[in-house]
This record gives sequence, structure tokens and C-alpha cells, in this order.
Amino acid sequence: MTTTLSTTPTILSLQNLTKHFGKHTAVNELSFDVNEGDIFGFLGPNGAGKSTTMYMISGLVRPTSGRIELFGRPHTAGPEVRRDMGALIETPAFYEYMSGRKNLEVLALTHGGVAKERVDYVLDRVGLLPRGKDAVREYSHGMKQRLGIAQALLHQPHLLLLDEPTNGLDPDGSAQVWEILHSLVRDERMTVFISSHLLHEVEENCNRIAVINQGILVACDHVKSLLFFNKEDHLLMFDTASARQTALEWLDGKAGIEILKTDTAAPSAEGPSISVRLRHGMAGEVVSGLASAGAAPKAVIPQRKNLKQFFLELTRRQQQ
Repeated sequence: MTTTLSTTPTILSLQNLTKHFGKHTAVNELSFDVNEGDIFGFLGPNGAGKSTTMYMISGLVRPTSGRIELFGRPHTAGPEVRRDMGALIETPAFYEYMSGRKNLEVLALTHGGVAKERVDYVLDRVGLLPRGKDAVREYSHGMKQRLGIAQALLHQPHLLLLDEPTNGLDPDGSAQVWEILHSLVRDERMTVFISSHLLHEVEENCNRIAVINQGILVACDHVKSLLFFNKEDHLLMFDTASARQTALEWLDGKAGIEILKTDTAAPSAEGPSISVRLRHGMAGEVVSGLASAGAAPKAVIPQRKNLKQFFLELTRRQQQ
């Protein structure tokens, strides 16, 4: 597990957070921080404990043990602590026969202290002001998701808690939601905590992530730190196919070396190559050995993983 220290103010802190449902442990001593200005991705396979964690953060489920802090204050200090947090968990529910604006006006009354002009402001913020007078039943799925974000923004929170906000949206709808979130962070110093199964979107849009599996934290760091280079995976490039073949024979069966690709039917545009996974720190030894065998590679290129590859390897490794 990797963690990173930061001097940026901490907005959300989980400390040994645990939740038992009878004999089942849904979340097991979960600890990490979310910092001001983060778009923080919260990842895990189905049943990993993501939803339970988000319910505990939002105050809908009581932890068995551990501590949640919001803005440096205990989560249990009172409802005023959670007032600075907006949440959209699961599919937003609205009165379908009422307009988007009227739905927000009703919700504003339940919050209390929401200025009338705030309704138009949040509608405009999510791109729904021109359709604010239309009945919600006329809205597309993407528009309803954006109205849900507007709902979460009504009381001017500084932390936005979102569960699968782009699930079921087409690429344009997803892009609109992410554009809104980036603008909130940029213009209003918002912090966003987002759970999603769409790993390519998380990789493109989140600056930090936490991965949990079976209720346990297995990774937490900046996305670039986790993914930029995996020092174990390398691409070996060769001048000729015969050099590649010699290298394959030398590499085969060596301790600490796994050949990942041996397909010669579709050679690389840059020339013959082999993808290998090496024991950490072994690259120099492999290059020397190949040179002695007469198959020195012309280039050794560390390989960047995407978030999907990293996530699958991490969670599958824990299950073994």
C-alpha cells in the first residue's frame, strides 16, 4: 500500500473506520485523508465496502468503530458539521410532474437558509437554467443527474460526495458532468469525493484515488504516482527478428522473469519487441545477460499501466 503526505488542508479524514453487519465485516479499519481541492476517486469491486463507507461518511449508517472527521471536526459533533457536505448517493429522486426549479425550491425550504437566487445559480452552474421551468419527466437521464448535482450544491457545501454520477450516461453526458466537477474545484475551491466503476474516467479526471477490496484499503496515492511507471514491466526492443528470437530463448525459464507477449504475427511498428515483467531492480542484469548472449536490446522502455490494469492486478493479487 502506498500513501502520500500532504500539507494541503484535510477536508475528510477516515481513521480506522470499521463497520460490522452481524458477523460480516463490510469495512475493516479504513484510514485515508481527502485534501482540499482533490477530485478523489474511491474505487473497489462490487461488495468491496464502497457504498457502506459512503453511507457512513454521509451520516446514513453508524460506524461500528473508528472515526470520521470533516473539516477537522469529529463527524459526530452534530448535524452542523455535515452541513458543509453535499451528497448524491444512488439515483436522485425528484417529483417528476414538477419543474426542475420547483423541485429545487422545495428542497431549499427543507435545508433552510438557502437564498432564492441560489436556485437559479445552481441551475446555471449545471447547465439547466434554460430548462429550469420544464417538468422533470421531460428531462433525459443526464439532465436528471445534473439536477441531482444542483440539489447537492444548494446549501453551498465545500465537500461534494458523489456515488456513480456518470453511470448510464453517454460520452457527452459524462463529459458534461466531469466538466461541471472540474469547474467547481477550480472556481469554488470545492473538494469532490467520487465513487465510480468507470476506471478510464477516474484516471482522466481524478488527481488522487483510494482502492479498497474486501473492506480493506489496498492503495491510496496520487494517480500519477501509482500509474506513471511500473518498474517491473518493460518493453525490450531489438534490431532484428533473429535477435528477438535469441532473446526469447535466453529469457525463457529464467528466475524473476515473466514473458508477457511472444506474438510474432503482429510486430511492433518500431521493430521486433518482447514485453517482460521483471523482479524489481533486475533490468540491468537482464540487459547484461542478453548482451552476453548476442541479443543486446536496442532499447529498454519501462511501461506505464492504465488504471484498469492497476486495479485488476491489485484486487486479484489480494484475493490469492
